[in-house]
Amino acid sequence: MRARFILGEIVTGLWRNIAMVISVVIVTAVSLTFVGTGMLMQKQIMDMKSTLVEQAQVTIYLCSPHSTTASCAGGAATDAQIASVRDALEGEVLAPYISSYSERSQDQALEIYQEQFAGEGFVSNFTAEDMPVSFHITLDDADDSAAVVEFFQGRDGVDEVTDLLSAFAPFIDVLNQSTLFALGLAGLMLVAALLLVATTIRMSVAGRRREIAIMRLVGASNVFIRAPFLLEGAVAAIIGGLIASGMLWVGLHYIVSGWLAPTLGEQLITVGPADLIWAAPILVGLGAVLSVASSVVSLNRYLKV
Repeated sequence: MRARFILGEIVTGLWRNIAMVISVVIVTAVSLTFVGTGMLMQKQIMDMKSTLVEQAQVTIYLCSPHSTTASCAGGAATDAQIASVRDALEGEVLAPYISSYSERSQDQALEIYQEQFAGEGFVSNFTAEDMPVSFHITLDDADDSAAVVEFFQGRDGVDEVTDLLSAFAPFIDVLNQSTLFALGLAGLMLVAALLLVATTIRMSVAGRRREIAIMRLVGASNVFIRAPFLLEGAVAAIIGGLIASGMLWVGLHYIVSGWLAPTLGEQLITVGPADLIWAAPILVGLGAVLSVASSVVSLNRYLKV
């Protein structure tokens, strides 16, 4: 009987302040969408850094017949120059930095090139002799990549030395800045949502003062009187959290999985709709907790029982 009464009071309260409730739902949905975006972007950043660290962080491309750098003035790298790079990688000077390395021959490079550009007419114009020999290095500490790059850069027979983490650093910086922006905007929107919840509770209390007075006269407990007001805000916030989860699913499905992952590579872009399995409950729970907390503060101020 009590549960039915409380449920009836929740529906009545929501209907009486329907315009304010809709505002709470919209603002909560938008703010939680930004919170979820920030969470997923941070996960993507951590996954990306982990992927890049696990892969070869530094790649040494030796001269090919088509290289134009000053260190390749003599043409394609000779067997002696290739052996010199190999010996340096196995030497004592770089031993504290290098965890492992692999060597990619010209035939292997051609095979990978043909796979990447399969179906393109120009692929048949290249042979193994056109491809560079390369060394792919995994470091003990990714922060030491600059020292390894500097060691080989400009060496005779070396065309280019690339640092994978540095190459993706601008993209990671953009993600970090976007995460901060999303979380900052989410914070402002959450404050607005909490203020709307407080205002909605105040209006509900004002509209039901007579009912509250009667319940106090018949001996209703504080919890029984406050429960409908607390649950009103929680229901609105939960609806907002579900809408936010739906908006994130649309973005993850159509933008991330449908466009970004095929463009940059599915190995690099790891977030997707499946991440909502853990993100959606967090958003819904966060919305409900903040709403209930705002309602408690508002009730302590406007409802003296």
